Amino acid sequence: MFYWDGNSSMEVQIYNALLVIVFFNCLIFAISNLFLANQALVWASLVAVFLLAICFYLLRVKNAYKLAFCLSSVGSYPILAYAFFYNEGINGPNFYMFLLVHLILLSILKLKFHYIWTLINMLFFLGLFYIGLYHEEWIPKNYGSKEAIFLDHGLTYMVSLLGISILINSIKRFYAAQKNKVKEKTVELTQINSSLKKTSAQKDRIITIISHDLKNPLQSIIQTLELMNSGELTEEENKFLRQELLKTTNRTYKMMENILEWSSFEIKNVAGREKKILVKDLVEDTVEILKVIAKQKSIQLQVSYHKNPMVYIETDRLLLIFRNLVQNAIKFTPSGGLVTIDLNCINEQFILEITDNGIGISTDRLKNIFEQDIKSTYGTEQEKGTGMGLHLCFQSAHKLNGELKVNSTVGVGSSFKLIIPTGINK
Repeated sequence: MFYWDGNSSMEVQIYNALLVIVFFNCLIFAISNLFLANQALVWASLVAVFLLAICFYLLRVKNAYKLAFCLSSVGSYPILAYAFFYNEGINGPNFYMFLLVHLILLSILKLKFHYIWTLINMLFFLGLFYIGLYHEEWIPKNYGSKEAIFLDHGLTYMVSLLGISILINSIKRFYAAQKNKVKEKTVELTQINSSLKKTSAQKDRIITIISHDLKNPLQSIIQTLELMNSGELTEEENKFLRQELLKTTNRTYKMMENILEWSSFEIKNVAGREKKILVKDLVEDTVEILKVIAKQKSIQLQVSYHKNPMVYIETDRLLLIFRNLVQNAIKFTPSGGLVTIDLNCINEQFILEITDNGIGISTDRLKNIFEQDIKSTYGTEQEKGTGMGLHLCFQSAHKLNGELKVNSTVGVGSSFKLIIPTGINK
């Protein structure tokens, strides 16, 4: 009853609580004045109870806060003035109530109305005080004993003090509740902001992956088409290239579908995309595409399946590592070079090793080879890259509960080794 969940406004909450408090206070006044045999104040208290009941009905049932507040505000001063005349004037306790009513109004009213109601309270107080001081004959004498004075003043003062205390308590409670809501919203917004940053970074990585993995196959297709369009080939050579081009295009399209599907899962943060598959079945289409890319640079690409293990793993993530490492090896190997791919399995650990006889990596670069370093890199034939590939491979290896190692000598070549659990017996 004191706190209303139907409205979150501080003013409405305070007004609701004070209606209830003042309602019961007026009932107490009616009963106490009944014992004091002051019939006029009994009726004044009952009128106030009736007015407050109407205001409570308007607020809680009709949701008419402004009407209820205006009715109670306008009605309070005439009732107080009436009580002043029939409760010993300046000798009575009514001025306590003037202060309480004014404090209640100030706690609910907007700032622009404070001065107006302060002036109204002041005029009422000074006017009634003047009448009580200079026209005592207008005010009936109701106190029959000192005990009645003590009881009336004491009860009114306690009720006023209780009203002030509850008012301050209501304001502080509402302030604390709003402060907690602000904290909760701040935490929520911080989490959302952090999530958005992660999503944005994740999208950037995915765009890098897509561009990195699709660029080389598409360049190979473009070069093949240019060669066919040059008119320097025989009909038989053109026929052979058309067949190879169709195979390469189909494989590239399939790879693109897989990459886009994986990207969608990554953005949605969908877990559990593991598949059970033989390694050779997983990589053979990608190997054929990479052979075409290597052939464009006159690089020999050798694949050795020492074992063909069954794996239960996130295949898209493994293919991401596979494509990036092989494409990097091709990129940094000069024309006429050699890139070897060795696939093996030892003690339920799948081992992928990619070796090239390319330009190699300097000792300084090896120290932070797997760190995120977004800057353009150029291959032996000025193939442009972002520098993100190895960082993505390193991250993906850890997500597969594996590790990625590198050995390299400048002018001799590089070797990358991926070791991950097959996941079959987990």
